[in-house]
Amino acid sequence: MTQVMSMSSGAIDPIAVSKRVFWRPVTSTTILKVGQPVCYSSDSVLDYQERAADPTHLGLTADTYAEGEQEFTGRLLVVEEPLTANLKAFAGVVKSLGPKAGADGDMIEIWIPNGAVVPCYVAASVTNEVSILGIVNAGVSFISGGRAVGLAQETIDRSSTNGMCWGKINPDMFLYQAATTSTLLTGVVVNTLQHSSINTSGSFCNLMVHSTCSGVLAAAHNEWGILDYLNISGSITAAGHTRALLAQLNLAGTINHAGSHQYAIMAQLSGSPTFTANQRCAGLAVDLSLGVKPTSGVYNGIQIANNGANQTEVDHAIEIWGNYGINYLFSFQSCDGITGNFISNGGTGGATKVITSGGDWKKIKVNIGGTDYFMIAMVLPVEIDNT
Repeated sequence: MTQVMSMSSGAIDPIAVSKRVFWRPVTSTTILKVGQPVCYSSDSVLDYQERAADPTHLGLTADTYAEGEQEFTGRLLVVEEPLTANLKAFAGVVKSLGPKAGADGDMIEIWIPNGAVVPCYVAASVTNEVSILGIVNAGVSFISGGRAVGLAQETIDRSSTNGMCWGKINPDMFLYQAATTSTLLTGVVVNTLQHSSINTSGSFCNLMVHSTCSGVLAAAHNEWGILDYLNISGSITAAGHTRALLAQLNLAGTINHAGSHQYAIMAQLSGSPTFTANQRCAGLAVDLSLGVKPTSGVYNGIQIANNGANQTEVDHAIEIWGNYGINYLFSFQSCDGITGNFISNGGTGGATKVITSGGDWKKIKVNIGGTDYFMIAMVLPVEIDNT
């Protein structure tokens, strides 16, 4: 017969599971409270009784504990305050204290973070089913930020006076992984989302990231819908391609509609904000910030290459649609007067002045409104008097 649990004031989620652990804070004076977060001592080289070698009184051959022999059981049963080194080893939420009342060396009980709703000690103003509960280095309470491990299940302001709030605790609700190159094999893809769709209308999306920032940004700030960061700190001694982001669109079927569009990458800037002061607003920005210029090869801001397997001719390297007006084709800022810049003084102009080329000149074909025109490029153009 199923046991009926009390759901009166102070009730606990029926799926909540607890375990006993040994509280050994790095800062030994830290006194633990019910509802606070704890992390496993994931770098411990001791067993749960803080021994570094087999105990001889059990008849074992005394040898020093080592990796690979599953002897560092302190990593499973010893907990400490959240710290930078152990945030990835979140253990759970304190359910009850032991005989030492939360002091160093106490045997405590914690709620295992399995998705159950449990009382959490919070230091933030939170909203039910909206605010993320997180842990930070040396933080004794859950906050609205940091390493995400849960979701608030009450709406309450604990920012001035810290206190209890229900929280659904499970770090697996959020994506966070940490690994080094020494732990990843060559060619391994860490995460893969692979789906196929047979829909004949509507939309299909393999991954959607929807972010909303509704706060007043009154101080220095940065916001990212997606932040892709690739750090290359080793040497490159062989041919290859290094890409922070690669977007590939493979077309294989029959495309038979004049209104269809195919883009490998599309950036869309939209909305109707009120601009009272602003510096830049762009659909696409490329910021070149290398500290040194490569001593070989080329250094490009934007590179367009036609590498089609069938050598298919590209109609336009760049196509610009100006349905609602474009003031300038280009705007060059701070591009003259500095050595190496591509704008330099060519002459003063005047009714009698003409420009002559110091060599062959070239025509560059452009298309304006469906008609072909040509821009002129000259070798060392010089202004001369034609009177």
